[in-house]
Amino acid sequence: MAAKRPVTQASEVQPNGTGPGDGAEAAAAAEPTLAAPGSSGAASATSEVEPVAVASAPAAPPAAPAQQVVYVQAPKPFVKKGNRGFGILIALLSTVIFAAVYAIGLVIGELISHASSVDFSFITTLDFYAPVLMFAVGFVVLVLIVNRAGWAAHVIGSIFVGLVVFFGGTGVILLLNINTIPSNEVGQAFSSVLFSSTLILAALLGREVALWMGFAIASRGRKVKARNVDAKVLYDQEIAAKRAEYEQANAAAAASATPAAVEPVAAEPAPAADEPAAEAAVPSDGSASSDAS
Repeated sequence: MAAKRPVTQASEVQPNGTGPGDGAEAAAAAEPTLAAPGSSGAASATSEVEPVAVASAPAAPPAAPAQQVVYVQAPKPFVKKGNRGFGILIALLSTVIFAAVYAIGLVIGELISHASSVDFSFITTLDFYAPVLMFAVGFVVLVLIVNRAGWAAHVIGSIFVGLVVFFGGTGVILLLNINTIPSNEVGQAFSSVLFSSTLILAALLGREVALWMGFAIASRGRKVKARNVDAKVLYDQEIAAKRAEYEQANAAAAASATPAAVEPVAAEPAPAADEPAAEAAVPSDGSASSDAS
């Protein structure tokens, strides 16, 4: 006895009076169909999806290295050596020599004028020391002016010293004896002191002493100038060596502070928009056989 198949009745009412045959056709139309590999539908479906390239974030710039300070000991500044200190010492020594020569000259003058006896009482008077004082002042001023100059400057400067002794000594002697000079005899006293033999002798001797002692000062001044030239050459060489040391140290500090180079990483290229992915479905053997039937 054959089994009966259960029959299912369609409870759905087709609209607009469609029959069962129409329902079957609609069901068949609703089933999806697989597209052929070369069909245009698959190409249009895949071409609608375009790849989006994601932009990578820019790399942060490397941090600037901290600046390093390089200290290099600078040499002592070059200063020219002068001859003024030595010149002042020679000028003071020359003052003593001038006083002795001046005293000897006065003694010789006393012997010429008074052959019988010599009076040394002039050594205790201020009139004797007035030209000596002016000689010291004039020679020191000359030394301070000429400094390291040659002997020619002292030759000309000795005339200046003689004039200082002559006119300066006259003024000092008049000031020392101003209380003993009557007011109506000032002119005569000035003439008698200015053209006195003792003051003329003091001016001549002062010029000669300054001339010959200036030769010693000029000789040392020439040596000082030569030593200054050598010292300047050594100073320039030391400056060049210190500058080279500074540049070398600065370059070494900059090299140690520079960070290592970062190698760039090549990013993978994004797929082109005109190359759609192949998503064609390959039909199975069952479907192929059903199509063939």
